[in-house]
Amino acid sequence: MPDFDIKRLRRTMTIYRVVQILLLILLMYMTFNFQQMFSARGKPGQLLPAIVAGIASQILLFYPIYRLALRDVGIESEGATTGLSPGKHAELRKKRLLGDMYKIAGIAFYMTFVAIMPDVKKSVGAQPVLAATVFSFLLACLSYFQCFNHSMRKRISGG
Repeated sequence: MPDFDIKRLRRTMTIYRVVQILLLILLMYMTFNFQQMFSARGKPGQLLPAIVAGIASQILLFYPIYRLALRDVGIESEGATTGLSPGKHAELRKKRLLGDMYKIAGIAFYMTFVAIMPDVKKSVGAQPVLAATVFSFLLACLSYFQCFNHSMRKRISGG
């Protein structure tokens, strides 16, 4: 088994834990905010279908997110191995850039989807779709960080 810089890997996992907590707080805030919006419009029952749609889309995206996190764990753990050659560092940098491109593409998809959505005041059905999109995005981000930490913990323990 290669010798890892455990301190670096644990620091990354700690940062991801903090990000998960912040995402959970944001998710709770957005849920409260959407509930207030739906209640103000006289349709408080629209929140639950939006949450269900967000969870359903997150379930559909779970496997690709898991594979991306597993790939990133492999790259990070390989990069934390002591005594790497400069050529290996360059190869890992290219792999990291490709993984970052996948993540940027996912974020760009959600941002574009929200940006081209019609105004909530003009379209009655836009508000539940916007809520479902925001919930899906936040849950997908949470899934990535949870999968990354779980896979990294398994990799560090040798499992």
